[in-house]
Amino acid sequence: MHAVTGGADTTVWRVELRGTPFALRLLRAGEDGRCRREVAAIGAAASAGLPVCAVRGEARWEDRPALLLDWCSGQTVRDALAQRPGDARLLGARFGEAQAALHAVAAPPALDAGWLGVGGPDAAPIRARLLALPVRTSALLHLDYHPLNVLTDGQRITGVIDWANAGAGDPRADLARTLSILQLCYRAPGRGSGTMLRFEQGWREGYAASGLAVGDELALFFAWAGLAMMQDQAGKQGWAFLRRAHGWAARWARRAGCPLPA
Repeated sequence: MHAVTGGADTTVWRVELRGTPFALRLLRAGEDGRCRREVAAIGAAASAGLPVCAVRGEARWEDRPALLLDWCSGQTVRDALAQRPGDARLLGARFGEAQAALHAVAAPPALDAGWLGVGGPDAAPIRARLLALPVRTSALLHLDYHPLNVLTDGQRITGVIDWANAGAGDPRADLARTLSILQLCYRAPGRGSGTMLRFEQGWREGYAASGLAVGDELALFFAWAGLAMMQDQAGKQGWAFLRRAHGWAARWARRAGCPLPA
């Protein structure tokens, strides 16, 4: 077994048992609820035929929950983009198609719509507007769907990983989270990356085949996602990033007719 570079919130090893590779995820102490949500979400996605790493075992080590999962083949979409930038639009389309398939799955009872409570005090008026909308409450949401959490063989999506933030709710919230991550975390400040712009275009096109466009009409959800990003990254990112995220959220809030407090 050896450590794998990956997410910031869990420790992951690649484990080989009699020649078969697995992923061993060790969560932090007290994250039993998060572990249950992850197991439930993976089970729902697997039952629907989505490419996920099935859970093979659960255990505890020093009061920390642990999961043993199948090892998904392929490389992260992030690495594929770095190696083959010319395939950005194709990879984006596959990325969007897989997210649309995810949203067609009903969330299991263990998941809830806790995403609405995210965003801090500044998000209160936006949450009120969201609650007044006719929103879906039962779709499976990943809520951390970005190029580092999706695997590919270059032609198709081979795995969607890291379901710790999964919830139930409206697919537009998941799309907004993805857009906020792509534009705030994968583009260099002050300039757009040609590769990421093509990837984002492909993502929009791939998802649109499901019947829901990723456009300015989702401005209210985008504003929420920007504030959620600020809350999530507080203490992890510097002031410059948080200020940029706030500016991103504020622009979308103005477009939605729900300006943020000064």
